[in-house]
Amino acid sequence: MIQDNQDIARTLEQAVSLYQSGDLLTAEYKLRSILAVDVHQPQANYYLGSLLLESLRTLDSLPYFNTALESDPQQAEYWLSYIGALIDAAHYEDAKLVLSYGRDAGLSGEPVEHLEQLLVKRQSELLMLSSTNAHVPEAHIQEKLIQLFLKKRYQAAEIALHKLLEQYPSWLDGWKIMSDTLLVQKKDARVAARKALALNADDAKEHCYYGLVLKGQGDLANAADAFRDAIKLQPDYAAAYNNLGIVSKDMGDIAAAVGYYRQALDINPGYASCYSNLLFCLSHADVVSTEDLFAEHRRFGYQYEAVYKSAWPKHSHKSNSAKNLNVGFVSADFREHSLVNFFEPVLEHLSLVADVSLHAYSTSAIEDHVTQRLKPKFKHWHKVDELTDVALAEKIREDKIDILVDLDGHTAGNRLISFAMKPAPIQLSWLGYLATTGLSAMDYYLADAHLLPPNQFDGQFMEKIVQLPANAPFIPSDLSPEVNELPALNNGFITFGCFNRVEKITPSVISLWSKLLNKIPNSKLLLGSMPQDGSYDAIIKAFAEHTISVDRLIIYHRNTMADYLRLHHQVDICLDTFPSNGVTTTCHAAWMGVPTLCVEGNSLMSRSAMAIMLHLNLSDFVVQSHEGFVSQGVYWSEHLQYLSEVRSNLRKQFKISALNQASIISQHLVLAFRQMWERWCKNQPATSFKTSTIGS
Repeated sequence: MIQDNQDIARTLEQAVSLYQSGDLLTAEYKLRSILAVDVHQPQANYYLGSLLLESLRTLDSLPYFNTALESDPQQAEYWLSYIGALIDAAHYEDAKLVLSYGRDAGLSGEPVEHLEQLLVKRQSELLMLSSTNAHVPEAHIQEKLIQLFLKKRYQAAEIALHKLLEQYPSWLDGWKIMSDTLLVQKKDARVAARKALALNADDAKEHCYYGLVLKGQGDLANAADAFRDAIKLQPDYAAAYNNLGIVSKDMGDIAAAVGYYRQALDINPGYASCYSNLLFCLSHADVVSTEDLFAEHRRFGYQYEAVYKSAWPKHSHKSNSAKNLNVGFVSADFREHSLVNFFEPVLEHLSLVADVSLHAYSTSAIEDHVTQRLKPKFKHWHKVDELTDVALAEKIREDKIDILVDLDGHTAGNRLISFAMKPAPIQLSWLGYLATTGLSAMDYYLADAHLLPPNQFDGQFMEKIVQLPANAPFIPSDLSPEVNELPALNNGFITFGCFNRVEKITPSVISLWSKLLNKIPNSKLLLGSMPQDGSYDAIIKAFAEHTISVDRLIIYHRNTMADYLRLHHQVDICLDTFPSNGVTTTCHAAWMGVPTLCVEGNSLMSRSAMAIMLHLNLSDFVVQSHEGFVSQGVYWSEHLQYLSEVRSNLRKQFKISALNQASIISQHLVLAFRQMWERWCKNQPATSFKTSTIGS
């Protein structure tokens, strides 16, 4: 509550800070609270006028600018803002009068001349506009909206658009801008996108955009319908097929997704991001052999690398093995994303290494609180989302990066085409994608001995395998509740669980899980990461075909981190998926005291959960066959006291495991960088190695 001038000054400072950061609603509240105490306070009036003007509430701004000017006519900015607002409000005679008063008071210079010219221009535009029956705002208003969006003043744009769209309900571009403005703020944009679609229903791109909005809200089934509508209007619309593949994958229909991706590539063979989507999807398919999967990745390399390979630069870096290394990390996921759980603890230590200079190449337009946390850990932060692949490769070369690290693989937003241009002498892939990139331009792949034992999986990678003590450390969430007692001890039945993405729950997975559930008739299965209702009907139907009724399934939709972690209090054992295992989910579960029953796989993608269990000394949860999976699941259901002991000790075990040794893993990563660099300096080819052997 404001009581004196000191309170006014403090509140004004807060309001200005909020306004400058883009939080107009809170800033407006604070400014009005000042004026409720002192109606003539000049700065509060000025900033409230500025706030209202920016959000295109021009008429509302005028009395506040007027009061600010009358209270303190010595401030030139008060004169200029008031005159500008009068011009925007089309109060041209008043603007002329205030301009005249300002001149008499000593107002002069370029800003005044600009306002005089603007006044003449707007009067001319008004005459032209009056001769037409306009159904859209004036050009200068549209330009202001675009500038608000480009300057990331999203709240101001949203407020302005609400008022404008009431006045111009048939303004197509306005609804599109509103939709984009809501999307970038992670708000529900469906109504705005639907309005745009209704005004432009014959445009295939409009249907595709509407589908993307629905997908962003988790409405996958209706998103798929929107993409199909786009294809009906434009049968050769490759992007619509690609998007239909994405939502089909997200609904768990891998086979359909693969088909849509291939249709998109038939239309546009150069659609590299779609090819990456296809590879990601094939890695989740349970009918693709490891040989065929590697061959498909290799085809990606052949297709997209060939045009660049002959032009690979001859790097002129100094062959000094002791030099300060410029290490670049390329990712679309320097934000709230599962990658950060593994990367950030290493980054904390790498940022302190004196002879390694870290560069981040952030390829996403999205920045959030996690981004802001990561930025200071890099010596150089490069936001490159608007750069083409060629321009990004050129920038990396200009930055003289010695070792370039890909953190995305074939996941969304990757820039593997830039890597195909070989912009750095040494290039490697790590963390983001559990398979080869398929590129001969990529020299190394980082893993550990549990994931990729020496000499056993080299044939599945174009890259040479480098083994760290653990592939990466893991940061448990601060929102993690304490581990609870084993639920089965009170429930009288065992509850299996899975928090992996729905596309990982393949038909073979459902078949195997159903065999286990049928062996334990009173058991239940909690599925904790389902999309919206209607988007996982195929999963329920598939379980029913194996005589697992829906009453034995406990369904939870994707939710907040805190709610997701609390769901582990209901789960006794997690069941892993295949061929694509859970990684982040397996670590979260282990931290919550829930072990994961998994099958040892024959590819990196299918060995992740196993590696985590082995790092935690839980080999009793790793089996060699599907038959062993069922029998071991039954065993644990009959040994609840033993399972309870595992649960109560698991968080402690996690803390002392390699998964929690960020410092050691970071040290070995630096050793690996040095080993790679020494080989390059000696003109030696990349080779597989284990970091513990360095210097021996």
